[in-house]
Amino acid sequence: MQIERKIKITYRWWNNDLDEIDSGHILALEETAQDKIYEMLKEGYTSGELLDNVRMHDTDPEDGIEYRGWWEMTYFIEKKD
Repeated sequence: MQIERKIKITYRWWNNDLDEIDSGHILALEETAQDKIYEMLKEGYTSGELLDNVRMHDTDPEDGIEYRGWWEMTYFIEKKD
């Protein structure tokens, strides 16, 4: 018999004042999410809040754009004969 575990990590970002996330901000938000999730996983968390302030373009406000997010980990165990 074997046991197989699949781990799924889901995260999402939003800004309630914006209809869409600027495509230029996506890579920065992905990097922040991955760094924060890895840090929190090491501390034993399986979900948590994400926060980031991004200023990538000259057209972004001088104080940046605030994004909020959430992440969660789920896992599945399958027994195989």
